[in-house]
Amino acid sequence: MILFMGRRTVKDPEAVAGGMMVRATRRIAWLYVAACVVGGLSAAVTTVWGDAVTVRLPVEEFWPSLPESVEVQTPLAMVRGGGFTWADVSVSGLAMQTRIMLMVAALAQTVLFAVAGLVIIRMCSSVMNKTLFGSKLVRGVQQVAGVVMLGGMVWQIAQIFGGTMAANEVLGATAWGMSGATIEWTDLHDIIGLPQIAYSWEFNFWPIGIALVLMVLAELFRQGSKVQKDTAGLI
Repeated sequence: MILFMGRRTVKDPEAVAGGMMVRATRRIAWLYVAACVVGGLSAAVTTVWGDAVTVRLPVEEFWPSLPESVEVQTPLAMVRGGGFTWADVSVSGLAMQTRIMLMVAALAQTVLFAVAGLVIIRMCSSVMNKTLFGSKLVRGVQQVAGVVMLGGMVWQIAQIFGGTMAANEVLGATAWGMSGATIEWTDLHDIIGLPQIAYSWEFNFWPIGIALVLMVLAELFRQGSKVQKDTAGLI
């Protein structure tokens, strides 16, 4: 058996070290890309045609306060300030333009995650084909860096505008009234009232950071290609 294994090793001296791991990684990356595409398309369809849409609403800093006449028994700690500024809710009855904006955000996010998987697939293929420093891979990584930067910006901008538009529809009340003289309040954890809309911008710069890392990686591959060409006939 040892001789048989030795023959197999000698039979393919050009085999890539860790080839099984690279192939397994490539298969997992393909599954990841497929899951991203299916999940993203499903989210886009649900956003446009579904009864309820999951959305993140920007709100003014809010924390429910109890009336002065209410006494809480043995509190462990008291909130002195602050609150939440974003609310993840499921909303029905949104206007079509709001749904389309949220759909754009979902599709841009899908593209961003799928491209990350495609980068892994491309690099695994280059390792298996021993073309890690090839010009095609360099150009591909540069193009992916541009897609990541643009897709990340589109995703966040569309999400911000879509969330603000949804907040205006959900929280933009112009008047209110009560059918009874008093409010029946039987549960201490019930929140009475609505938070106000906040026109806030929360922009994450990690897509730009990833794009810059990919650009540096492409340059390293390009320099490696030059070194490989310069040393091609020396060994």
